Order: sequence, then C-alpha cells, then structure tokens
Amino acid sequence: MVPGRAGWRLGRVAHLQRGPPLRPRGRRRRSVADHCRAPVGHPPDLDGRWRPAGPDHRDLPGHTDRAVRRSLTGTAVASRRGLTIRLASSRVGGSDVAKRLKHFWRTILARPVLARNNLARTVLACACLLLLPAAAFAETRLGLVISQTNYSGDLSRVGSASQEADAIASALIDTGFDVTRAHDLSKRDLATTLNAFRRKVDMAGPDAVAFVYYTGHGAQHPESGDSYLLGVDAELVAASDLAFYGLDMQTQRDGFAATGARAVFMVFDACRNVPGFSGYKAAVKGLSRVEAKPDMLIAYATGLDDVAKEGVYAPVLAEEIRRPGQKAEDAFAAAQRRVAGRTNRSQLPWTNNLLYNEFCFAACEKPAVTERPEPFELVMSGTELDRAFNTVYGKSDKAVVKNDDGETFDVSPAFAVQFDDYIALVSKAQNREDAHVSAGYVAAHYIKDGEIIGEWPNLGFGNGFGMPPDYSLRTGLLNYPTMMVQAGYTAQGYTASLQTLIEITPDGPKVRADVETLEDTSGAAYDDLQPCILEGTIQASRTSSDVFYVDYRYTGPIKGEDRKVEYRLDPETGKYIPDFVIEPETCIGLMFDAVGDPAE
Repeated sequence: MVPGRAGWRLGRVAHLQRGPPLRPRGRRRRSVADHCRAPVGHPPDLDGRWRPAGPDHRDLPGHTDRAVRRSLTGTAVASRRGLTIRLASSRVGGSDVAKRLKHFWRTILARPVLARNNLARTVLACACLLLLPAAAFAETRLGLVISQTNYSGDLSRVGSASQEADAIASALIDTGFDVTRAHDLSKRDLATTLNAFRRKVDMAGPDAVAFVYYTGHGAQHPESGDSYLLGVDAELVAASDLAFYGLDMQTQRDGFAATGARAVFMVFDACRNVPGFSGYKAAVKGLSRVEAKPDMLIAYATGLDDVAKEGVYAPVLAEEIRRPGQKAEDAFAAAQRRVAGRTNRSQLPWTNNLLYNEFCFAACEKPAVTERPEPFELVMSGTELDRAFNTVYGKSDKAVVKNDDGETFDVSPAFAVQFDDYIALVSKAQNREDAHVSAGYVAAHYIKDGEIIGEWPNLGFGNGFGMPPDYSLRTGLLNYPTMMVQAGYTAQGYTASLQTLIEITPDGPKVRADVETLEDTSGAAYDDLQPCILEGTIQASRTSSDVFYVDYRYTGPIKGEDRKVEYRLDPETGKYIPDFVIEPETCIGLMFDAVGDPAE
C-alpha cells in the first residue's frame, strides 16, 4: 500500500474512533494540508495492527502502546503528532531538513522537500504552521508507564500495580502525553523498553517533557545502597542477584538526564517488601536516595528506606496531575501532603525536585469554578460498617480493647464514610472505669482492600466518668461529613462549652475549627447579679463549603450585641478562621458591668 493514497489517513482515523479502517478509494492529488497531516509510519493493516515504518520504529514518536492508542481520539492523535514532527523538522536549515525526514521520520513529507528548492520548503513549512492548532505549539509530552505484577521466585505479587499504572497513564493522557504502557517485563524487556523510550525522548529535542512511572518491586543492595528496579523474572537469593535481575536506578537517571529534555519526571512506586539475602540477617527496606539531576524531579511513593502501602500514592498523584492551576512541583507536593494525611503519616512520600523550567500538567491558570469534592456515602449501619469494624477489631459489632495504661474499653462502631475505593471507620469507646478522670474516646481508621492504611486512635476524648465525647454528625456544612464534638466545663456556677469540628475527608480526619457555643453565668448570679447567657448556633453557608457562620445571641436577662460571625477556610492551614473573635468570659464581664462597680 502506498502512503500517498487518499483513504489512508481517513482509514486510520476511522479505525481509532469506530472500529475497522476504511479501505483506500484510490489516488488523488495531495494538498499542502495532506502533507501536514500525514502521520508517521505505514498505514495499519486491516486487522488494526500497526506495521513498522523502519527497523527502529519503536523509537519513533509515532509508536504508542496499542491499548493506550485506542483510548485516544483518532483525529487529535493523527493531526497533532504529525504537525509536531513537521514543525520540529522545519526549524532545521538546508539539507538537514531532508536528511532528518528521510532517515528519522520516514514520512511522505521527505519527497517534496527533497524535490523542491529552499523557497518551496519555506512555503510548505509556513503553510503547516498556519494549520497548527494552538495546542500543537506546546512542548512534546512523552510518557512511559510500567507495571510489574506477577513475579517469580519469592517475590510477592503486587496486586495493585496494574490499577496504579492505569490511573497514572489515564491522567497523563488527559493532560496531553503520548503514553507508552508496558506490563510484566523481564529484566531484558525492562531494559529494552526504557532504552527505547529514552531514545524517543532524546530525538524529540530540547522541548520534550518525559514522565516515567514504575510500579512493582524495587530493592536496594545491603552493602552499596544502590537501588534497583526488578524484572518479573527476578529470583533473589544473594545480594549479587540484584545486578543480574535488576536495573540500577542511578544509571537510568543518568541516561534520561543526558537527553537534555526540558523536564524529566521519574516516579518510583516500588518501595515494597522483599525477602532477605543469603548471608544477611534481614532485608533492607525500601529504596535508597537517588538524587535528581538538573531539570529533573524524582519521586518515591514513600520515604527513604521505608515500605509503601499498595494503592495509596498513585490515585492521589493522578488527581493532582489533572488538577489545573498548579505547577508540576506543587502537584507532587500536594500528593505528598495528602498521602501523609490519609495514612496518618505512616506513609510519607519523598520528592527531590531540581526543575528549573516552569511546567504545568494541566492549565497553569486556576479554574474559575471550584472543583466538586470527591463523592462519598455516609454509612450508619449494615454490612459495610460491620466489615470495616471487623477489619480493625476482629469483631463485627463490639470489641474489648486495653490500652497501654491497663484501662479496658468497650468499643463499638459509630459510622463510616465510603469513598471511591476505601472506607473511613469511626468507632467510639467507653471506659469501664466510671471515675471522674476516666474518659472514653472516639477513633478513626482508614481501610483499603481489607488493610488499614491510616489510624487515629485518639480522635477525641470525653469529659470523664468513662464516657466517650458527645458529638453530633452533620453533612452539608463542610465538603464531607463533620463531627461536632462537644466539650466544656462548669466551675463555680459558670458554664462554658465549645464544639470542635472534625471533618472526615478523603485525606484523613481534619480538625477545622474550635467554636465557642455557650457561655452561661446562671449558676454564678447572686444578690443583684442577673445571669448572662450567650449562645452560638453553627449555620451552613448556602453558597460555599469554604464558609460557615455562627449566629451569636444573648438569650438571658442581660443583653449584649448579637453578632453573626463568618468562619472562612484558610487554604494554608486547613483551618476555618473567624472574622471576629468572641472574647473568653464575655458574659462574666457583662454580668458585673450591669450592676456597676461595687466600690462606687
């Protein structure tokens, strides 16, 4: 089949969008627009497979994993990739253009360039520029996503690797990356895949942005500290097996640094448990530090020398990649904070950033409309609540727990919040000792795939007598279900109480505010003193979950100035800050002011 046939481009687009490609319908004279649109490589066979454009076709910009290619829109892939290549070629002067087209790109554009003079070459390049969409002027974005699931030998199966990789690949595609997806590679195939992708980045030029994501097993040498990515054929017995079955991460880093790309991201979700080696008492946990080179960012799913939980880091990072209005380094920092919060700091991702060129995965401009929160379902009873409680306590409805001080607690489920792929359980515990100083508590545990990924054993305490804290549960006040935990005291007839707002978010429970809700001097009023009562009612905003109000009113004989206080979310601290602060013991002062100074 000759690449110049009229139905060739149309057939490719139809195959990507709707199924089998259309058959070519004959020849026609090709226009300048056709030359600009011509994709790389030969047309697909009728069964949808792509035939090589040359002996090194896997290194060319047109090569993409078949499964990922099918998820893209055919027109955008065909036109954007072709135009980007032509634009890069047209920037080179003289015969260099023809050489690159002939020997590297192998497109039909080589023929007219070879056959025409400099003027024709200039006219053709300008015509292609006029046809470019705005997005084609952006940098070339290339992604490689590798998942390693089924290992041989004593290495455990990484069950979540494929789902983790799919989440990252999808986010990269959504933000304009040409993604190559690979799965379950031996050491040899892993090396081949990484080398081919590195060459692809190198040939894309200085405007390229490369993103490498690896999820699977990784390990560090117990003596040298060098870290390795392991092929699925790895059988680790001696420490020397690491070099035989793995690729050292330092060499991979140096290779991508040598490409001179505008930005390189290397993300390793590979901090898993591996068995110990012969001659060593125990395995070395996690990965060692691999320093980024200039214009590079290296990220680990958890801290150095630590082990990551499966399925926690990748979904959060994918969300941050898609989020508009933030730079790339800020996306990784946000993922770092969220994973730390979601796991109660039991998993602390590590990032080494040496990026010097500004880059945003999505648009750098912040969206005008606030994004909707992650969907959730409040679970007050039923199978899901029982299953979550059983995961934590080994019982389905009630459990007995002893703390380090020897106190015994009866624990029962309170409620749960079901998020997309994990659940947050809140339980309450009553102290069997009913003394004044013995308090119950509430606790929270976040559970994913039957494993506890984060726990908050002391989320709140009661006021004594063995009881857990009193609380009410509200939805619609903030983004997620919010516990209104009651606290307070009575002393010499004076009563004060406040409510602590704890929001059960996807990234862990967050203490949002401490709100004074009652001040009452009724028990302290004597002789001519009149009681002062100040009550605060918490109210939701009708327009934004970043704001709520407290309506303060004086309901006793002594009156003060009623006031509606606005609490607004501070993005830096995560706390809601009031625009006016009610001073402590305001009512006591008003009560004595009402009768004047006794000395007068």
